[in-house]
Amino acid sequence: MIYAELGGGLGNQMFIYAFARALGLACGEPVTLLDRQDWKDGGAPAHTACALGALALDPGVAIVAEPGFAKQHLPRQNAAKALMIKYEQRRGMMAQDWNRFERRMAPLLNTLGLHFATDGYTPVRRGPARDFLCWGYFQSERYFAAAKEAIRRELRAKQPPDGPLAAQIAAARHPVCVHLRRGDYQAPENAILQVCTPAYYAAATALAARRWPGAQLFVFSDDPAWARKHLDTAGLPAVFAPRGEAAADLALMQRCQGFILSNSTYSWWAQYLADAPDKQVWAPDRWYAHTKRSDLYLPGWQRIAVQ
Repeated sequence: MIYAELGGGLGNQMFIYAFARALGLACGEPVTLLDRQDWKDGGAPAHTACALGALALDPGVAIVAEPGFAKQHLPRQNAAKALMIKYEQRRGMMAQDWNRFERRMAPLLNTLGLHFATDGYTPVRRGPARDFLCWGYFQSERYFAAAKEAIRRELRAKQPPDGPLAAQIAAARHPVCVHLRRGDYQAPENAILQVCTPAYYAAATALAARRWPGAQLFVFSDDPAWARKHLDTAGLPAVFAPRGEAAADLALMQRCQGFILSNSTYSWWAQYLADAPDKQVWAPDRWYAHTKRSDLYLPGWQRIAVQ
């Protein structure tokens, strides 16, 4: 059995699902996702409860919401995971790039039945352990490229978007999704994520206007009032979407042709699941405010320099 612990919001959980599901397909094994209920009252790593319920997940993937499941049923893997977390947290998990260290540790950890990957792409080998625990964010398409079509199918919303906003996007000649994330990114402890400034968005909308003079912007944000006040639309008409359910908003975003990303896995999935054959993606040239690297960039993206 392959187990993977959920963490973060919808975008992060989609990467965790994609990693575990692709590994299960490659190994011919079932997958169980662990919804860490014991984090809810303790304020541990940015867990916001399972957010995948509105997506068309494979029915064979189980979701277990049992406090302390890994500690009780996977004690060896859980102990190794706890040591890795403690080691990186003491030295600043977000303050430096851990990919090289995690790659060095992967062969030993995989043998023990654990794959631990917080940064970039760390190759995984299933190993001999009966049960295999996955912990991390797995933010790279390389983890699931071999199962791309299954992942794209299973991470779509069960219900296709409808209503006035969906009709507006469908009617637009060149709909461009603008994702502007603030929220937890504005907290002092998340300064490393404060990359996408108003100047970045101004440059991105100008490029969108240059590519498609008849484009229309559809702005999705966790702070719509701030977005309406501060976004430079480069003279393009803009619709500021009211904040809705995460999966429903993501389904609307996917209907666009152009994508101006924030440094967020949520908008990454919007462009990845989009079906427009001639889509264009604009993104900041850094995912983090210092030298920590990301493996999220895809061929064909236009990167915009950020300060």
